[in-house]
Amino acid sequence: MSLISYTVVFLIIWMILFFISLPIGVNVSEYHEEGFANSAPDKTNLKIKVFVSFIISFIPATLIYWVVEKELLIKYFL
Repeated sequence: MSLISYTVVFLIIWMILFFISLPIGVNVSEYHEEGFANSAPDKTNLKIKVFVSFIISFIPATLIYWVVEKELLIKYFL
């Protein structure tokens, strides 16, 4: 598995985790400002969600890299 393959796997896992974490902890304000949607959140904490999903996605991406490099699944598919 090359560095490009690892990066692609990592980014796919990161995007899945990031989109899963988007609705977590979002509070909708009771007082709506003029010009904003009624469902607009007060605070989204996007920096924290990006960082946490970035850190967590290292674990499965590295595990997939290790399985591919050690060729652990080849005997099951042959």
